[in-house]
Amino acid sequence: MLRVLCMALMTLLLAGNMAMAEASADAKSFFTSAEGKFAQGDFKGAIADYTKVIELDPKNADAFNSRGEAKFDSGDKQGAIADYTRTIELDPKYADAYNNRGSAKSEFGDKQGALADYTKAVEINPVYVAAYVNRAAIKMDLGDKDGVIADMLVAAKLGNLGAQQWLKQNGISGW
Repeated sequence: MLRVLCMALMTLLLAGNMAMAEASADAKSFFTSAEGKFAQGDFKGAIADYTKVIELDPKNADAFNSRGEAKFDSGDKQGAIADYTRTIELDPKYADAYNNRGSAKSEFGDKQGALADYTKAVEINPVYVAAYVNRAAIKMDLGDKDGVIADMLVAAKLGNLGAQQWLKQNGISGW
């Protein structure tokens, strides 16, 4: 009797592992499909596929971040912020999600929120050029000229040609 019970338990465990492996493969397939749709500008289709990934793998931070990007590009800024926030909850070191959420907050006029997110992105990834440039733009809106120059200097040193050009045009020595 005990042997039969052990065999039944092992069968259930193996079936569960196989189902998890199938779900993982399906999630990867949907993610690949979503990426292709996103690249073609089919944001609605990409959102649907990213949603399938999330249904199959609710802890997939990449799917939430990517779905946020598709929502942002389709005009759903509030939905994008929600997805970026969920990405950050799943992975607090996801610099791209902070940068993306900062851009969405900026669209809503939340300059302080955007500034905080861009700052967190560069704290996590000190060579994240886009976050420095985005933060410089917010600082410009806030009238923080010294902050703009400081961020543009870092972006320029990291090789950003736009930042280098901006520094030259604004007479910052060395550029």
